[in-house]
Amino acid sequence: MANNFKIKNAELVEVQVPTGNTKQVIYFPDLPNIRTKQIEGIEAYSATELTKTVSGNTVQAEADVASATLTLYYEGGEYFVVPLNAIKRFKTGIFYGDIPALNSQKIDWTKCYVTLTNNIANFAGKSFVFNVYYIR
Repeated sequence: MANNFKIKNAELVEVQVPTGNTKQVIYFPDLPNIRTKQIEGIEAYSATELTKTVSGNTVQAEADVASATLTLYYEGGEYFVVPLNAIKRFKTGIFYGDIPALNSQKIDWTKCYVTLTNNIANFAGKSFVFNVYYIR
């Protein structure tokens, strides 16, 4: 499927899972660079595409990314849940995280989170990495 939106800007986002984590839900940090931006797409990375984050953390394994879900909170008060496997970046092609439901939504990042569904200990001390595409 072809992506029909023009990429103007992108922000790489890291969501760290603390060492010793026992929580099933990991919230995004505040993201001031994209706090007021209209989001067009988001894609998730695994250790297959990116081994280390900017902070030096290991990126979550492919199977762990595939088992987690992302919950986005729209500025208007609506939640949208998507499996990370559905927005996963693949080495073999370009995806750009095209999620038609985003449709230039503004996201309240401090209310967004990743839900861990497998053995929670597998995720500890590693990071989820997302590329967020926005138009303004």
